[in-house]
Amino acid sequence: MLQENNEYVEVYKLDENGNRQKTENTVKRGKNVENGLYVIGVNNWIVNSKGEFLVQKRSKLKRNNPGKWSSTNGLRAIGEESIKTCIRETKEELGIDISNCNINFIDSKIAGESLIVDIFLTKLDVDLNDITIQKEEVDEIKWVSKEELLKLDISTTCQYIKKDINQFLSAIEDKV
Repeated sequence: MLQENNEYVEVYKLDENGNRQKTENTVKRGKNVENGLYVIGVNNWIVNSKGEFLVQKRSKLKRNNPGKWSSTNGLRAIGEESIKTCIRETKEELGIDISNCNINFIDSKIAGESLIVDIFLTKLDVDLNDITIQKEEVDEIKWVSKEELLKLDISTTCQYIKKDINQFLSAIEDKV
């Protein structure tokens, strides 16, 4: 049965060294996977030249983490590399084309029971008035400082930012 790329995602498992290995399975977006299996998502943290983070409040209509703050994020489509997901989701959710920007891979983290997120950083100065949010995904956007970010009600898929903020900021300084 042919599956549409945007409706299904690939399923992964971790080997004994913690490396991800693609299984032959796919799962419909939004459906849970078996314990010990994962889907791959991305988080793209956009940071401006002032060191502020562009955060977005998830739509209240979202199934997961409605009304919580997060980076731009989404699940990888079948056959899609994480960097492409990062570019696609940023364009879909914020109307920003970052394909010609310097996008840096920072790290991968397990977020929750069945999600691995590939974390990216995009250095970009953009005026909030030049952003077109996708209403089905995003209710609000704003620039915040590190201190403000740590006080926000962050989505579960981005909790690592609070736990590892100094490590994350160090990685940003190394990449930018």
